[in-house]
Amino acid sequence: MTSISRRNFIYSTAAALSVPATLVTNAITSEAFASPASLDPQIFAEMQREKVWSFFRSFYGDKDNVDVPGFLSHFANSPDDHYQDAVLNFNFKGYSDIASNFTFFLNTLGAKLGKGQFSKIFHVTGDMRYGAIAEYVDLKNTFYSTNGITIQTVFDLDNGLIARDTDYWDTRELGESDIIGPANTTGVALPLGTIHAGGVPLSAPPPVPPGSVFLATGVTGLPSASPEMVEFAKDFHAALAHAPPAEIAEFFTEDAYFVNPLIHQGSVNYGNFDQTIQIRGRRLIGRLLRATVDMLPDCRSSKLIHIVGGPAGGGFEWKAGGSSYGKTGIDRTGLVGCTAIDLFGDRIQRMSVKFDTFQMGQKQYNDIRKALFDAGVVDQ
Repeated sequence: MTSISRRNFIYSTAAALSVPATLVTNAITSEAFASPASLDPQIFAEMQREKVWSFFRSFYGDKDNVDVPGFLSHFANSPDDHYQDAVLNFNFKGYSDIASNFTFFLNTLGAKLGKGQFSKIFHVTGDMRYGAIAEYVDLKNTFYSTNGITIQTVFDLDNGLIARDTDYWDTRELGESDIIGPANTTGVALPLGTIHAGGVPLSAPPPVPPGSVFLATGVTGLPSASPEMVEFAKDFHAALAHAPPAEIAEFFTEDAYFVNPLIHQGSVNYGNFDQTIQIRGRRLIGRLLRATVDMLPDCRSSKLIHIVGGPAGGGFEWKAGGSSYGKTGIDRTGLVGCTAIDLFGDRIQRMSVKFDTFQMGQKQYNDIRKALFDAGVVDQ
């Protein structure tokens, strides 16, 4: 399969349908939701991508520029609104709690770091009618002194506004002092301190995710995923849980990107924006699966928890289990994580897995990375 850019795809499709490209691009930026029955499926999917990008560029732009009213205007303003952090295990329930805490956070960050020094979004996939998964970086010195953190956030949307967002990230992206202590908080705007003190994985009561969410229903009772995404996520997760590697690999396009923190071969404190944790191509993805499918936390014995998104993309939250992972994770009942998926037709064009690798057993972590290294699966 030949790789083409989204913009080239729009124009080539417009030409094939004898539709002026200006009309297609105007349709993409339209505020109205078009009916999928009235458009070519790929054009409709592209329109949904552009809508999601527009919303979350605004959301993270306001966050980065310390525009508190603008940032808060993206929430549904409901007592059901919910912000969660899957790694540190804290949450804000209800719009008033979210507004109060983020007003303090943003104003503190703005006063200490200035505008434009906080959060940088670089990818999003989903559907504004249902839900989305965004990827962004909170820069160095916002919360930690050794590095920024690349965060993958799952969103349930309610009539185009945020009803629930849950953050997933990998603490090994930070330096050792922030992971196991003692943390250096010099110059940090909002220091969160040592995460896994003394090298012992953080423990807490049952984690916030998956919380009181249903498989494809958001916190306000509206669908969090379209029927197409629900069907795809179920089929794909079933393959991850049971199918042979070759069958799983067929879910991907020939030139697909695959992102996973376990691909990193160096020490802690690796690069932000998915640096050193990604590979490309179905052939290499198949090699990764052959080497590690029986060891990965999101594959065998994992449980599908929550699905978001639509025909263009989205993803799902999962919980690891079985004899390998049943006693891992923040409450020692299973590691939690999320998987973001961009779709091109009925195949995955980009997939990004995010979880805290420090919550794995050290032997598990070492064995998987050794298997990948031996198989020649290293960051590209």
